[in-house]
Amino acid sequence: MSEITIYSAVVCPFAHRSRLVLLEKGIDFNLVEIDLQNKPANFTEISPYSKVPVIKHGNERVWESAIINEYLDEVFPQPSLLPKDAISRAQARIWIDFANTRFVPAFSNLLRSQEDQKQKEAAQELYQHLQFIENEGLGKLSLSGSYWFGEAISLVDLTFYPWFERWSAIEHYRGFKLSAEFSRIQRWWNAVSQRESVKAIANSKEFYLERYARFATPTTKKVSEELSSAGQVTPQQLQQAAQEGFKSVLNLRSPHEQGFLNDEQQQALSAGLNYVNVALNPSESNQELVEKAIWVIENLPKPVLIHCAAGARATAIALIATASQQKLTPEEIKLKAEELGLNLEQPHLKQFIQQAE
Repeated sequence: MSEITIYSAVVCPFAHRSRLVLLEKGIDFNLVEIDLQNKPANFTEISPYSKVPVIKHGNERVWESAIINEYLDEVFPQPSLLPKDAISRAQARIWIDFANTRFVPAFSNLLRSQEDQKQKEAAQELYQHLQFIENEGLGKLSLSGSYWFGEAISLVDLTFYPWFERWSAIEHYRGFKLSAEFSRIQRWWNAVSQRESVKAIANSKEFYLERYARFATPTTKKVSEELSSAGQVTPQQLQQAAQEGFKSVLNLRSPHEQGFLNDEQQQALSAGLNYVNVALNPSESNQELVEKAIWVIENLPKPVLIHCAAGARATAIALIATASQQKLTPEEIKLKAEELGLNLEQPHLKQFIQQAE
């Protein structure tokens, strides 16, 4: 009978860490998969924070992935996943803290942020963290080895890796690719991905794209009976839009934007949707292009799903079209923008309101 039971969720990168540690150490364990959208009623009796991972070891419970991993390394000491000397162990803990407090939040903010500016800020922050890892981490500690501390895998490698397995999500939804300048990171990534423990529980790119779609793309906002807005949509969401009764899609993104879906027109047409692309700059208003977008909306079969990268442009154009049709006053437009959570400084909306006043 297994000594360890781990409560996990396949989509959770924190639980992924601890499952990798269990596999690397060859610890026999029972796996209890938790549906994070439908947790058991008594789950807080197992996990006080109502999160995964949690392990049970006999009558004891341990939670929080970084703490679980060190616990496992102490209780099951072979093979060791921390360096032997004190300074190297301290460095390992520094990098685990860096992952938890800097790298992971930046990754999450980039994926989940719905505003263009916040996405840019998160992308810049993540890029800086990658530079730090490349130069101060792998560049100084791994020497000629493939792993963080050279030739031996460690808790640091297993702490970071789950986010790299999920990299396809920020590449697909945010256009954030791992730059060629990060050659040490790429070498490390390749080495860790070939570990038997990693391959045993690895998931495909498509798995993560499907699971993270709801975090990366905003929920559809209904601006009027005929117009709704959203951020970048996936092929699956285009199919869903058609099933929900939408007749047309208006894409406000430029093909040169990161994360632009190159075959979106084909995907929309295959779903039975009319499709038009009018490229609007997210940070500068262009009266001619706004008027073109409004004309397109007026002539497309309704209802229309209007989308951009994060939803702000789309909501603004949908509101402008609605305001023009319904002859809303500037104050009514402002109230509607507030209801929709739309910043009045959004360039296209700001110019439209100024012209209406």
